[in-house]
Amino acid sequence: MDTFDEIIQKHMLSVKQMGILEGEIDISKEELKEISQDLGMTADDWEQVMKEADERLALAQSHMQHKSYRECLKTAQDALLLNPYILGARGLQAKSYLLLAINEEDDSYLDQAKSQAQITLDKEPKDKNALEVMATVSSKTRLSNMDKKKNPNKKLALILGVLIVALIGFVGIYFIAGSSAEEQSNSKLENVEKQLESAFEKQEALVPKVKALLSESDEDQKKRDELDYVLSELDDDLSLKDRYDLQVQLGGILSEIIYSKSMNTDSKTLDDLRVLLEGAENRIKTERKHYNDAITTNGLKTEKL
Repeated sequence: MDTFDEIIQKHMLSVKQMGILEGEIDISKEELKEISQDLGMTADDWEQVMKEADERLALAQSHMQHKSYRECLKTAQDALLLNPYILGARGLQAKSYLLLAINEEDDSYLDQAKSQAQITLDKEPKDKNALEVMATVSSKTRLSNMDKKKNPNKKLALILGVLIVALIGFVGIYFIAGSSAEEQSNSKLENVEKQLESAFEKQEALVPKVKALLSESDEDQKKRDELDYVLSELDDDLSLKDRYDLQVQLGGILSEIIYSKSMNTDSKTLDDLRVLLEGAENRIKTERKHYNDAITTNGLKTEKL
């Protein structure tokens, strides 16, 4: 039986692998809970993991108060990997980057602060730390521009810039208004399809690691040949459905290899690979559901997976 630390590490690895924080996959907290339980986590384990996330967030806030900004960044990231839906951690990261920029006079941190604040406000529009960061960055940018203001044509350049932005916005609105409902539906489906393709790539990235487990035995050579065959088929120009079917087949072969090796050897490498593969397979299942739901919701005639 896994210790609680091992449960935490596997959960964080799974969240990272699925790309939840980067927005590569859009799932609810309940869906993540179901996936985690599919990976062997109990209901009590889940509650403990959520509690641990709250404790990491509190620790990150303490690091901020004690001006340990790098520790704040790391601990807030841990809180997010434990619970991607926790509120406040992203804002703490944005503020940490800002204070690092000020204390170390390094503008690269300023760019990171702005980027993180924007990400935060997309998810948490009322986060005070993120709002403060955006206001500070905006003020600093204006002051910096004033210091450099030696070109008499700068005002004209700014006006032209505003006009160009306004023109682009007008053209964008015109074309959006003129687009048909069908085009918008197809666009939504294309976005979901990209997420599914990304999930495929995550699974394919595990192939070299799983292949490294194979020996020169006849049985292992057979598995190696099966992998090579599926991969060669995936190289062809395929429909999304054919590609999905092959990915399911690929996942099955990878799972068989890891399972067979686990019967004879108990190692952290195998445990990690099992978690990564199950995470990849669950993400493919989730994106398949999103793809089929998009077809149903938008009344498209596209073939479901």
